[in-house]
Order: sequence, then C-alpha cells, then structure tokens
Amino acid sequence: MKKKVWISVVSTILLGLSFSSVASADEVVNQTKETPANIEIKDNDDTTDPLDPTDPDQKYLTLEKVPEAYDFSTKLQGQQVETSATLDDSIDVFNDRIQRDWSVKAQVTDNNLALEGKTSKLPVNNFKINDTELVGTGATGIVAKAEADKTAENNTGLIETAVTSVDIKFTDTNRELKANDKLSGTITYQLYNTPDAK
Repeated sequence: MKKKVWISVVSTILLGLSFSSVASADEVVNQTKETPANIEIKDNDDTTDPLDPTDPDQKYLTLEKVPEAYDFSTKLQGQQVETSATLDDSIDVFNDRIQRDWSVKAQVTDNNLALEGKTSKLPVNNFKINDTELVGTGATGIVAKAEADKTAENNTGLIETAVTSVDIKFTDTNRELKANDKLSGTITYQLYNTPDAK
C-alpha cells in the first residue's frame, strides 16, 4: 500500500511541473505586428485577346448558368394554346475583359413540344424570354449581351442577366390534348464572342 501511495505523490508532482511549464508560455505584451496583403484585380487588356472560342476548356468567357426550368400550366384552350410564367432566375456569363463583346442566343430545340406518352410533336409558334422572341421570322433570340457602354462593373466578372418572365404559344394541330396531359421541350443556349450572336 505504501508503494502505491508514493507513486501517486510523485505523479502528482510531475503533472504539476508540466502544467507550470505550459502556463508560463505567455504572449509578450504590446509585441504584435501586422503585414497587409493587397490584391489588385486588373483588366485583361493585352493587345491580343487570349480568348480561343474553339477551346471548350477556355476560361476567359464562359456561360456559367441558365434557368433551371420553365414551368407552365394552362387549361385547354382549343387549337392555339398560350400561357406564361413568372420566375426569379438568371443567365450568368463570366468575362475577364472590359471591352470584349459577347452575347447569348436561345432557341427552342426543334421548335416543338413532345406530348408525354405519345409520339406527337406540337409545333411552337412563339417563345419569349423577357419579351425577347426566340421563334419565327426576325427573332434574334439574344437573351443576354454585353452593354454598349462597357465598364468594369457591367462587363467583367460574373455578369447576371435577370430572367423574370417567359411566354409560349403552340398549336395543337390535331386536337390531341386532354386534361392532365403533360408536354415537354428544351431551350438551348449558345454563348458567342460577338454582340449579335453571329
């Protein structure tokens, strides 16, 4: 029993010495200094624009984001069907050069809608994103583009073009639609390094 008590006392003394050593490592008062770290983001204003439009992995001008979905609902209307929807989304483009032109063109893939469960294709007559027409004669389909008066604020970094409304008009040529039917289509987007998507 005495042996065990002696070991306990020695252990306690050693632990006490260890804690004393740690506690004595105090900061020295008023002995702190700082070095500032400053980063300036510069315009990519090299004489030659480094953008290579043929490189799918290029990082200077990229289409970062488009709306996740355009969800419409409507009642039966007869042969011509029109409906619209509001949303809070955006088309986002990244650009590193103030004076670079760019534009995003959207279109309805194949200009039709597929009727779920059938092979039918219903032609799309009109499709608008923020009042920009994607279908038909004279439609440019340009849904986002660089400002004419370009600045670092409005034409570099991540540039967001708000998408707040969409409208569609299509034709049920053979009067196939029934209540509870579902149709689907796709809107595709292409980024160009020109102001007119050409």
